[in-house]
Amino acid sequence: MRDGLIELAEPVIPIEGYEDGVMRRARRLRGRRRIATGAAAAVCVALLVTMFRVVGVGSTPQLAAATPDGPFLGWSSVGDVDAALVREATDTWDRTASTGPHSGVRTLVATRDRLLHSVVVLQGYDKQGAARLAFFTSDVSAADALRLRADRPSPDPVNTKVISLVSPRLTGPAGTLSTDPWGTYAIAVVMPGVTAVRVSSTAIDEQMIGTPDAPTSRLAVKSLPLAATAQTTAIAGFITAKLPFAKATKVFEEPGEDGADGDARAVPAEVVSRTGQQMVVVFPKGQAVRQGQLAVVAEGLVGRVTAVDAARGEATVDLVTSTGFAGEVYTNISNVPGSGRGTGQKLVMERIPAGGEVFQGNRVLMPDPSQENNQVGAVTIGRASAEKAVDASTVELTPTADLSHLEKVFIMTPFTVGPR
Repeated sequence: MRDGLIELAEPVIPIEGYEDGVMRRARRLRGRRRIATGAAAAVCVALLVTMFRVVGVGSTPQLAAATPDGPFLGWSSVGDVDAALVREATDTWDRTASTGPHSGVRTLVATRDRLLHSVVVLQGYDKQGAARLAFFTSDVSAADALRLRADRPSPDPVNTKVISLVSPRLTGPAGTLSTDPWGTYAIAVVMPGVTAVRVSSTAIDEQMIGTPDAPTSRLAVKSLPLAATAQTTAIAGFITAKLPFAKATKVFEEPGEDGADGDARAVPAEVVSRTGQQMVVVFPKGQAVRQGQLAVVAEGLVGRVTAVDAARGEATVDLVTSTGFAGEVYTNISNVPGSGRGTGQKLVMERIPAGGEVFQGNRVLMPDPSQENNQVGAVTIGRASAEKAVDASTVELTPTADLSHLEKVFIMTPFTVGPR
C-alpha cells in the first residue's frame, strides 16, 4: 500500500506530443468558426443585395430619346397597325385638308378603341413639303367613318415626349360639340420606352388613373367632363425597371397640347408687371385677343382682359380678387347659380338663391365666353371656403389659381378658321 501511495504522489508527465495535439485541435476549431462566420456574413450580404435588387433600389431608370425621322418623330407605331384605317385616314386627310395631297405618310397610331371606336395619328408632308401631324377619330353618326379632327405642324422631333389632343368634338361630324356631360376626350401618345401613362385634369377632383404601376399602352384615351380643356389637362409618363416589385418612376409630365377644329384657342402670354388688382401680359402679335376674354392657368381662372394694345401685343387683366371683377358662376355638379365678385382682397359668390346649398370645398365654375356654351371649357374660379349658412346668400371662395406667383397665363380666344 505504501508503495502505491508513493507512486500516486509522483508528478504526472504528459505523453510526448500531447500539448501540441491540443493546440492543433484548438487552432482547427477556431478556423472552423472563422469560416462559418465568414460564410454567414456572405449569406447576409447576398440577401441584402438581392433585397435591394428586388425593390428596385439603385440608379433611376432613364428614358432614351428616339432618333428623329427627318422632320418627323422617329417613334415606332403604337401596337398593331390597322392597314384599312391607315388607308381611310390618308384618303380623308387628302380630301378634307387644304394642304393635301400628302406624301411620305408615317403611322403613329391606327387602332380600334373602346371609347372613340377608332383612333388614327399620322405624320406626313403636305403639298408644300411641310411636315404635318394629323389626328382622326370615328364619327359615330356616320357608321364610324373617320373624320379629321386636327391638322398641325409636326412637333420638335428631338425634344417631344408626348403628343396630345383634348376636345369635346371627337365623336360626331367635324366641329360638332358633344352633348355628353363627359364628352371631352383626351388622346395622348407617348414616346417609346414609357411603360405607363397617366392622364389627369384639374377640371375633376381625382386623377383618371390612380396608380401608374401597372403597364399600359403608349396610347391613352380618356373621357373627361365638358369643362376640361387642354390647358387643364396633364399627361405624365412613367417607366419601371425590369426588376420584381420595382416602382414606377415619373420621367415627364406635360400639359395638354391643343384642341380640335372648332375649339377655343389658348393664346400664351407672359406676365410683365402687376399691381395688387391687375397685371399686364404680353402675347404674340396678330392673335385675336379682345376685351372680356378670360386669362387662365391649369389650376383655374386668373382674371379677365379689360384692355388690349394690339400694336404692342399687350393686355391688362383684372384679377379675380379685384374690385373690377364680376361675372356669373355656378357650382360644379349641383349647378347652383350665383355671381362671382372680387372685393379687393377676397373672392365671393353671392346672389345664391334661397335653398341653394354650397358646401365647403365645392368647386365653382365661370363660363368661358370664347366657348360655345356655359358648360364647355367652364373655368374653375375657386372653391367654397366654408359651408354656406342656411339663411345666407353669399359664401367666400378661395381662388384655385395662385395669384401671387404668376409668370405665364393663357388667354382664351374663340375658334377662327385657319392653320394652327
